[in-house]
Amino acid sequence: MSSNVEDSAEHVRVQDSRQLTRTRRRALLAASTGNFVEWFDFTIYGFMAVTLADVFFPPDSGGSALLAVFAVYGSAFLARPAGALFFGTMGDRLGRRGSLSLAIGLMGVATAAIGLLPSYATIGAAAPALLLACRLIQGFSAGGEFAGAATFAVEHAPPGRRPLYLAIFAGSTSLGLVGATVTILAYRSMGAEAFDGGGWRWPFLIGGALAIAGLLLRLGVEETPVFEAVSAQDQKTTRRFPLRELLIQQRRNLMTLFAFFACLGVLNHMMLGYMPTYLVKSAGISTNTALVLTTIAMVIPVPVVIALSGLIENVGRRPFVRLGAVGTTIALIPCYLLIGTGNLFVIGTALAILMMGASMLTTGLLPILELLPGKVRYVGTAVPYNVAYAIFAGTAPLVCQALVDSTGSHLAPAFYGTAIALIACPFIFRGIPETKGADLRTGLRQP
Repeated sequence: MSSNVEDSAEHVRVQDSRQLTRTRRRALLAASTGNFVEWFDFTIYGFMAVTLADVFFPPDSGGSALLAVFAVYGSAFLARPAGALFFGTMGDRLGRRGSLSLAIGLMGVATAAIGLLPSYATIGAAAPALLLACRLIQGFSAGGEFAGAATFAVEHAPPGRRPLYLAIFAGSTSLGLVGATVTILAYRSMGAEAFDGGGWRWPFLIGGALAIAGLLLRLGVEETPVFEAVSAQDQKTTRRFPLRELLIQQRRNLMTLFAFFACLGVLNHMMLGYMPTYLVKSAGISTNTALVLTTIAMVIPVPVVIALSGLIENVGRRPFVRLGAVGTTIALIPCYLLIGTGNLFVIGTALAILMMGASMLTTGLLPILELLPGKVRYVGTAVPYNVAYAIFAGTAPLVCQALVDSTGSHLAPAFYGTAIALIACPFIFRGIPETKGADLRTGLRQP
């Protein structure tokens, strides 16, 4: 009799363990799918800048149309801080799942709408105005996506697996970029005339459909155990105001987070939003070749960072963040010199080096999440991330193109990126501590 009871109890424990594992994996998939959709949507806009300039702006505007497209690209980032405040506060007070579901739903609607907009030739100046409105909605919803989804993934991660979960989540960024690139190349294969005549619309419509799939996934997963624990504790005390608590208790960390995300944002969006256009205009290679080279460079770091996740857990987080910060600072100018050779193999190697450095720097997101307490983690990550991206990342393509136009030097973007990295490095070195083993409910307790 005793043996049967023990066997039954063991069976229940095994079943509970399997159910918990499935729940965690579904949560990781839901977080990663939303992140995939965000980067898919933003990438197709950046990669189709030349086509969008022809469709939505006057045909005789020349280079100013391309600058206008990049300005609209950057405008979406201006809406991101508002989205960060809204979705971050909602996520810390009411739950991560509901906030993230609303964010991906809005993003999907705005992305699909771009694919349905009439051209400048059809409605004149209303065309760029509508494009701007869609981008602002995209930006507002994106303000709650990346930081919230990363929080959702890490808070569901089992003990000792946070680096792996975050590495897989970060890998979905590259998969979104690859998916966007493959989609664009597939539709470009129909020929330039057919693509410019309407084929460009389909990638945006596909992005909207993917967002619906992501929304359904998120509605089907459970809230994070960290949020439930923090929420239950707070019900015994007082009503929470996450932003106020963040500004009072985490002021010392906010500047570090801002500097980190400013550096990361410039490096990423020099690659994502600007590099394909730069390769076409400055290196003299075809659009399709530029997309292929950029895509390959984005894929290479993904398995490397996932493979390193065990080492990050055992050795610690801080060495890898510092390696990424120093490596990208040193590599930018030499890599742009290599890109200027025009040799496809050399260009691909330079792009891979840049992406590897940025990927190492991205590992800094984990100690940032572990640093902040659960009651302000969502808004505390989303606000500095999106303010920094609004000021630096969203404007990176515009600034880089303007620097090239005004100086005539194709190395100008590299000097710009290096300057930002040099300013950020002291904050990263001093402000990001070792957070291995931190309790996600309370965050790292600092002296």
